[in-house]
Amino acid sequence: NTLGMTLRFHTHPVRAGDLTNFLLRLILCCLLENYWVNPFPGASFGINHFFSYIAQAMVAAFDQNSLNHLLTLLKTAGDNTPMPSIMAPVEILCYFVVQGLLGIASAILFVINCSAFILYGVTALFGPVFIPLLMTRTFRAKFFHFLDVLVSFAMIRAVAAAFIFVWAGFMNTFLQQTFNGNYSIAMWLANLIPCIMVFIAFIVNMLFIPSMTQAIFGGAAGLTSAGMEAAGGAAAIAIKAGGA
Repeated sequence: NTLGMTLRFHTHPVRAGDLTNFLLRLILCCLLENYWVNPFPGASFGINHFFSYIAQAMVAAFDQNSLNHLLTLLKTAGDNTPMPSIMAPVEILCYFVVQGLLGIASAILFVINCSAFILYGVTALFGPVFIPLLMTRTFRAKFFHFLDVLVSFAMIRAVAAAFIFVWAGFMNTFLQQTFNGNYSIAMWLANLIPCIMVFIAFIVNMLFIPSMTQAIFGGAAGLTSAGMEAAGGAAAIAIKAGGA
C-alpha cells in the first residue's frame, strides 16, 4: 500500500497518495486543455462543443422541425390576414394587434435560439482559464461551477425545443379549428379575445424558458430571462406607440 508512504526531500513530508492525486489531476488538466478546442481522436468536435452536441441530440429527439413548423404557422397567419380599409378604425386596430402579437411571438423564438448559441459560445471561450483551477483545492469549486453554467446555457435550446414541440401542436390545432384557413379580419374580430389570451400565454411561457432551464439543470441560464423580458417589453411599447 503506497498511500501511506512519504518522501522527505525537505522538512515537510510528501505523501505518495497526495503526489499520485496531483499527477492524476495534472494529466487530466493537460488532456482537458488539449482537447478543449482540438477534436477528440476519431471525432469532429472537442470538449467545448460536447454539451452543445448533447443539446442538439435532445432537440432532434423532440422534433427538429417543430420550430420551423411553428414559425411557418405564424408567418402564414400574418401573411393571410388582409390589410383592412382605412375607413374602418376598429378593423385597423385589430389588424395591428394581431400583427403585433405574431411579431412578438416570432421575435421571442428568435431571441431564445440566438441567446442560447451566443451565451454558450462566450462561456466556452473561458474554458482554458478555468481548467487549471481543477489543480487547486481552494478554487476547484469554480471549475465545477463553470461546467454547471456551460451545461445550463447549452440546455436552453433543449428546453426551448420541448416548449416549442408542445406549443407547435397546440397552436396548429387551435388555429386550424378556429380559423380553418380563413384569416379574414371578421374572423379575427370574432375570435380576438381567445387569440389574445392564447398568444399572451405563449409569450409568457417562452419568457420562462431560461428560468425553467435553470430550475432543471442549475447554472446561470436565468440570466437570459432579463434580456428577453426587456425585449418583450420594448416590443410591447413599440406596439402601443404604433397604435397611438
